[in-house]
Amino acid sequence: MNIEDKGENVLTRNSRPGTRNAKRTNMASNMKTPLTLLIVALLLVPVEAAQKQKKGRPRTVTRKPAAVGAPAVKAPASPLAGTAVVIVTKNSDRIVGTIIDLNPYSIRIRSEGLESAIALDTISSLTFGSLGGRDTNREPPPAAASAEFARDMTSAVIAFQSMIASAKPGADYTDYGRQLSELRPQAERFIARYGPSENAREARVVGLLAGALTDYSWARTVWTLKLGRQSDGTVAEGDSSIISDLLVLYPDLRSSATTGNRFAADRLIAGLWQKASEKIDRVRAVR
Repeated sequence: MNIEDKGENVLTRNSRPGTRNAKRTNMASNMKTPLTLLIVALLLVPVEAAQKQKKGRPRTVTRKPAAVGAPAVKAPASPLAGTAVVIVTKNSDRIVGTIIDLNPYSIRIRSEGLESAIALDTISSLTFGSLGGRDTNREPPPAAASAEFARDMTSAVIAFQSMIASAKPGADYTDYGRQLSELRPQAERFIARYGPSENAREARVVGLLAGALTDYSWARTVWTLKLGRQSDGTVAEGDSSIISDLLVLYPDLRSSATTGNRFAADRLIAGLWQKASEKIDRVRAVR
């Protein structure tokens, strides 16, 4: 072997270790890549499972039950709501307004833009009317009165008819008082029974009959005051609160009965009888 061949062999042997090292490095690198991927995959599996479990879990919404309170009960409106009324109190106060509500204990009205409630036991008289500007097309016609009411109303009207027969010029004071005493309990029973009625027709009849009874009672009082003054048959406004009340309620009687600064008792009595008779006629017209 020559020197050149030896040198070549030496170089060949010296180069083999480097080749082996490169192969080892490549193998290690190739083994690290799948191992790294496996580790990453193992770490991702629990995360993905947790996300799937979270997505698949149904959402529970807790709702608190709504607070249940007692339902508001609205009281039925009075059938006379919207009707004009003139009230004369026992203190001689005169109030003109529109009815908002009427019950067996009090009346609530609107007068001069203000609302007020007045106890019935403080009222001397009530006179019902109708509002000229009331829109009748806005409300259905009032329901017909019941058969029982019609029967009782007929009996009451007959009793008032007997009173009308007694309330004429030349009537006897004692006979008039007896007739009024017979009328009063029957009329008051009718008024007490049907006063709380929610039927508009029935309530109107009750108001008219109550007003007629008041007129006849006032006439009796004026007559009594007249007998107390044998001189001229007149009464003064200050003689009784009833004189003041009727003059406020019926201004036409003030003008027709005025005699100086007093009032002719006979004219006041006749005027009250006429007012009562007109109310009975209006009751007969109710169907």
